[in-house]
Amino acid sequence: MYNKEEIIKKIMRIRKEIGHDQVEPEIKELHYHNDELTIITPDRPEKSIIIGKGGWVVGKLREELKVKSIHVISYTDIILKEYQLGLSVKHVKKLLDNNIIPEECLEPFDNLYDLLKLREKTPYNNTTIKEYIEENINRKPVQDAKIAVALSGGVDSSFSTILSKALGFNVLTVTVDPGTIILPNQFRRNINNLTTTINVPHEYVKTDMTPIIQDALSGKIHPCGRCSSHIEEVVLNKVKQEEISIMTYGDLLSTGSQSITKKEDIIRINLPALFRMEKTEIKDIVTKYSVNKIKGYGCPLVVQVHKKYPQYRPFSIQRVLRETRAGILEPGEALDLINTI
Repeated sequence: MYNKEEIIKKIMRIRKEIGHDQVEPEIKELHYHNDELTIITPDRPEKSIIIGKGGWVVGKLREELKVKSIHVISYTDIILKEYQLGLSVKHVKKLLDNNIIPEECLEPFDNLYDLLKLREKTPYNNTTIKEYIEENINRKPVQDAKIAVALSGGVDSSFSTILSKALGFNVLTVTVDPGTIILPNQFRRNINNLTTTINVPHEYVKTDMTPIIQDALSGKIHPCGRCSSHIEEVVLNKVKQEEISIMTYGDLLSTGSQSITKKEDIIRINLPALFRMEKTEIKDIVTKYSVNKIKGYGCPLVVQVHKKYPQYRPFSIQRVLRETRAGILEPGEALDLINTI
């Protein structure tokens, strides 16, 4: 594989050939693993130079080097990611040391802890989780280590389902069904495809959200807050009914000590947040398990609210910006989402 100086020369030549400004980028580190090249830059401006407008520079570099993919990461982002992963490791260890985790779930939790420490050691490596899943997705679950996954059909909850199974949990997926205005058919297809592909049981739980839908369509509220609270309540009741002590969601933002919480004797794990996942990383994983990417922001109800009441669009945009500030979304991904709001 090429060294830093050779890569820099190629980037400068490519930038010149496609009419970009002539600047010399700086590269802090190079890592090559499984035909994937990771380029670590000192900060985000250097990252932008290597990626180029519209991704043209890094795309042409990938073609020239004949590698499967190239990841460009700024060192400043890695510092934050490493710190957050450290918080997750510390929090999980505390839970294990204080005997918070039910005994029947200790084996998959030990697997979780080991994988978390591995990710902390190489936070720049976006293939660690993917490779672990590929190696363990067919492992026999620990029968009594039951976990309920709130599966919406989106990529984040799909990731939580896949990783839960790979860790050795005995997975039950639960989908709250308020009707197609909130749970459209494309999400249902993803749910069916995923649960069939990885062979985990699934159950729809019907619920009436008419008051929330009516208030949203009449312009009284932005629906996401009340909708999320209602769905969590329904899932929690189902978990209690099934006598399951652990549940997981696809939350990306609740990192550190908030990534695993306990309420009413039920442990909630926000798996994507716990492992400090990024959207591109999650999408790369779930598409291998028959989960299709869904374009645009939000459910059909949110889309209708945006159209009828533009004053509510900033609330949705703020959610996108929160994930961008956290480093979960790349600015380009965020812009694409905001353009659909």
